[in-house]
Amino acid sequence: MKDSKFSVIISIIALIISIIALLLNLGILKCHCSCLNRGDDDGKNKAQQEQVVAQDNDRDGMDQSATTAVVEEAEPAPIVVSDQPLKKKTPTAAFIDLGLPSGTKWRELNEPALMTFDEAVDKYGKQLPSQKQYNELYEKCQWLPLKDGGYKVVGPNGKWVIFPLTGFINCTGEFRGEKDFGDYWTSTKKGDGEAWRVVFNEKGVKILAHTNCYARGIRLVEQ
Repeated sequence: MKDSKFSVIISIIALIISIIALLLNLGILKCHCSCLNRGDDDGKNKAQQEQVVAQDNDRDGMDQSATTAVVEEAEPAPIVVSDQPLKKKTPTAAFIDLGLPSGTKWRELNEPALMTFDEAVDKYGKQLPSQKQYNELYEKCQWLPLKDGGYKVVGPNGKWVIFPLTGFINCTGEFRGEKDFGDYWTSTKKGDGEAWRVVFNEKGVKILAHTNCYARGIRLVEQ
């Protein structure tokens, strides 16, 4: 009887030991699996982190390249400075149709230099107005005195030209009358050593002959 009870107790103890061993085995496996899973997760997380870092690096590289490209495009082109001097255009004076019966057109500006009669005829020829052409200009136009000297000559059609004061250079080279007289050569001679010229001041206009060694103003007509 005692042997039977002892056998039962041993069997129960063996069963309990078996159950404890089984539970321990299950716990170890679970821990092992958890560790393995944790290791896998850590590997995956590390791989993901490395991928994110790589993507960030790529993005930074792309952003840097884009920024560099923008800077390069925004750089101004080098300025090339020419060492050639600028050429000034010389204004061209027009010939004005004043509506005269002869159709003569008078230049709107004087020539720049005073000249003797012979110099003017040699240089300008038929463009230097004759005594007859000046007579027509005097008779057919209105000569209106200007406040600062000279005359505004208005033709039959209302168009006009200005004859400023010129003064003259006498035969000894003295410059006179710059603020007092307008003095212009015609192309018409009067005997030896003289030619007709137009002279005016605030008192009026006259066409007179004078010695041709004087240098006077030059106004041209169109030919």
